[in-house]
Amino acid sequence: MTSYTLPAGFDPVTLEVIRMRLDSIVEEMGIAMIRSSGSPVITEAGDFNTALFDPTGRIYAYSDYVQFHIGSGSVAVQNLVKAIEGEPLAPGDAFICNDPHTAGASHPPDTNVISPIFHGEELIGWAQSQAHLVDVGGMTPGGFAPGAHDCYAEALRLPPGVKIFERGEPVEWVRRILLNNVRVPVLYWNDVRSLVASNNTGIRRLLSTIQEFGLDKFREYSKLSFQLAEQVVRDRIRAIPDGTYTAEEWTEHNGHVDELYRVACTMTKRDDQITFDFSGSSEQTDGFVNCSYGALVGSVATAVVPILAWDVPFNEGVMTAFDIVAEPGSIVNPRPPAPISNGHLTTGARVSRVVTKLMNDACRGSADDTVRDRTQGVWADSWTGGISAGTTDDGDYFVLFNMDGGGMGAGAQPDRDGLDCAGMMTQVNNMLPDVEMNEMLYPVLYLWKQLDTSSAGHGAHRGGLGLRFAWTLHGAQEVTQTVFAPTAQVVADGYGGGLPGGGSGHEVWRGTDVARLFADGVVPTPDTLAPADRELLAINQQSVSVRAGDVFVQWIAGGGGYGDPLLRRTELVAADVRDGYVTVETAERAYGVIVADGIVDEDATRRTRASLYEQRLGGTPARPVSDGSSAPRRDSEGWYVPASGARLGTADDWRGAARKATYVAAERLADYGVRVRPRANVLIDEYYSPSCGTLLEASVRVESHG
Repeated sequence: MTSYTLPAGFDPVTLEVIRMRLDSIVEEMGIAMIRSSGSPVITEAGDFNTALFDPTGRIYAYSDYVQFHIGSGSVAVQNLVKAIEGEPLAPGDAFICNDPHTAGASHPPDTNVISPIFHGEELIGWAQSQAHLVDVGGMTPGGFAPGAHDCYAEALRLPPGVKIFERGEPVEWVRRILLNNVRVPVLYWNDVRSLVASNNTGIRRLLSTIQEFGLDKFREYSKLSFQLAEQVVRDRIRAIPDGTYTAEEWTEHNGHVDELYRVACTMTKRDDQITFDFSGSSEQTDGFVNCSYGALVGSVATAVVPILAWDVPFNEGVMTAFDIVAEPGSIVNPRPPAPISNGHLTTGARVSRVVTKLMNDACRGSADDTVRDRTQGVWADSWTGGISAGTTDDGDYFVLFNMDGGGMGAGAQPDRDGLDCAGMMTQVNNMLPDVEMNEMLYPVLYLWKQLDTSSAGHGAHRGGLGLRFAWTLHGAQEVTQTVFAPTAQVVADGYGGGLPGGGSGHEVWRGTDVARLFADGVVPTPDTLAPADRELLAINQQSVSVRAGDVFVQWIAGGGGYGDPLLRRTELVAADVRDGYVTVETAERAYGVIVADGIVDEDATRRTRASLYEQRLGGTPARPVSDGSSAPRRDSEGWYVPASGARLGTADDWRGAARKATYVAAERLADYGVRVRPRANVLIDEYYSPSCGTLLEASVRVESHG
């Protein structure tokens, strides 16, 4: 890639020391929050962010815990600056906000605390900490409200400018209002204090850094860091062919009705600038899947950053190379009273998926090998949620927001399989909680927690597997359950011939014999349990009763594959069979590999793969396939298939020259052992090279809006 020369008078060592110091400060802020919080959502799962901003709200440095808070944190600081313009400020002040509509929060539980930073009497920046608080009031415990028809039912809404600390002391009347409106006031207030402690840590460390280098030098080098980050990203954008690219995704079920809502995006690339235009997306709905503007910005940024800025220190410079357009009143930029409590994990996740698809389409045409290799299978990006609330046998009220919901699979990469249980692209540093920690803090007993072999998208490189787990109550007689499974019907695409991944969902196994099995010394498993009924829950549902003796079961979506499955190395398929990632039947159907006793039958595999190529074309291929990529590439003569050299014409879009077959997605993927909730109008379009039979693309498509 391009090298850069510093302007005269700047020292590269000082530049790097200041840059690394800022990164260290925001990381230390996160450590302070973890050590002072009592919530497993923060201490175990890392569902928070910390950042430093300049006085106008430009990002100095951002911690790497939850990436899409880049948007919600930035919008929160910028809107606070506007809201309190002209009001007096002092060291020790802190402001709290959580309203998606006015403060930019991704959803109400993600609460911001923002503190001014003074050097002498001069305001020089802001320390910002944001975390998911376990309860924020509203109609359902935990802050996710599938039944809400407006934002007023979801939570206590805190706009920009609500002062929670003044000169280092709590604002007592504000504290009383907050604690009167939440279900777990002690935990809530302790988490607010941990956010303040995080900010105080950042303020002390930043002022120490400025004292060491001087305020003028700090500002000069920070400005240079912005410029260099922007320059790197713009140079990589230049390596992408100019053009207009379009893609769409679909949000499933708004909490009230099982409909699909369109997330459309047109990406225009000109020279060193990209514009993402979401015009044409569905209008806002009265369900909780609307995506706040802050979450939209964060979802776009955290799809772009790992593709174009994977090695660039994150600051404001990274954000300046792309613009975002979204119509007010749409599902990606709603107005009050639109409910919004799960928009970031549903529609926001669809935004990151659609941006990934657009970048795949654009990067594949680059002449730069590094940029072209940033293509990938689409990540599942499905936070499959379960929130349990009730009273223990000891009489204590609890709310369990189970962070195991982050265990979805990543998309496969050009040179390796996708990561299992990787988290969302927008929050890859979330962690899964320890089973023992959840069991210690809450009245649940896990029965299994394992990889879901029905979730991964097959390919030359396999998509990451999602998680599946089950628990039964232990120490409580009944809980009320809220669930959401955003990727159940419209699953994550593969890339370059890789197949889509599997979906997510929940069941309650009613009236099981789990107690008898334990009494008999038998480990409860899916095979040994005998439920009276298996109740498949809706994609989004609240007020579900789970009682003692029931078993709550959850499975989470997997990532899309990369490349034609018939190009996967046979020894990798055999290893997958031995390790239990795929069955013998799936190895044959999806990969054309015959495995017996863990060993590949090479002769039978050659015959099977030849037969599958013939089935794709309805006859013998004209060209043989060798090792190589199945993703179409472009040279001076047009499009071609690297695995065979077969040509695909000179048109702008190679698909017109391909052989196309269309299937119902759930039925087609079931043939390969992949689980997706059926919906008749969710289809898979498969494109094959007419010369060699290579699978070039397998993309999910919704035939209509029904």
